[in-house]
Amino acid sequence: MSTFVDLLPQTLDDDSEPETMEAEREELDRPGLVGWDPDGFAEEQIRGLVRQVFLPGWPKPARQVVFSSVDPEVDVSSICMQVGLALSAQAPGTSCLVEANLGGSGLEQALENNGLGLVPNQERSAIRDASRRLSNELWLVPRNVFFGENKNGWSGPWLRDRLAELRQTFDYTVLYGPPASTRSEAALLASLCDGMVLVLEANSTRRVAAQKVKEKLHAANARLLGAILSERTFPVPEAIYRKL
Repeated sequence: MSTFVDLLPQTLDDDSEPETMEAEREELDRPGLVGWDPDGFAEEQIRGLVRQVFLPGWPKPARQVVFSSVDPEVDVSSICMQVGLALSAQAPGTSCLVEANLGGSGLEQALENNGLGLVPNQERSAIRDASRRLSNELWLVPRNVFFGENKNGWSGPWLRDRLAELRQTFDYTVLYGPPASTRSEAALLASLCDGMVLVLEANSTRRVAAQKVKEKLHAANARLLGAILSERTFPVPEAIYRKL
């Protein structure tokens, strides 16, 4: 895995910037971390996220969750893929990955890069027939299937009906959403789902940008379920967590 993730507290009220803490982090990069397995660490963090948000979740289990980055240049397709795989392995029932980002690089490429191909589809339903089956428990709903002929519109009624169809078809939905800082559709999508998990990039995403996204979500009556810090290179100790 190329993406290192770690759950952050839900609060984003601190005015300090991520880059200002780099010197403190470098001081903590000492021989005691030799032998650390970054892939194993990332996998455990993803499993923890799934348990925290979906199983049973807080304050109630979530069934449809949007994953969006603060910065438009940050690709969250790999994180969505990892969450979908962990969710399908831990949760009873069926899960699906949905490409709800018209401008993103696409989940299909991330899945293919990790050797996940198509499984013959034996179940019949309108949305399942057009989607890719990755395993007995996990499906991919490509962007052309999710948007259909509605690629130029994000109307509330259409989106509400589309999400209701997904709820009837799958037990859990992981949506790869548009960037939350530049696209108003991200907040709309989160408000109609159970909430959003926000992706911040280490030493890149500015605290003020994340705070503005949080305010947008609040204005849209959308829940911020948590945040992920991606692209960091070693664990952040507890002392640093308290400053984030």
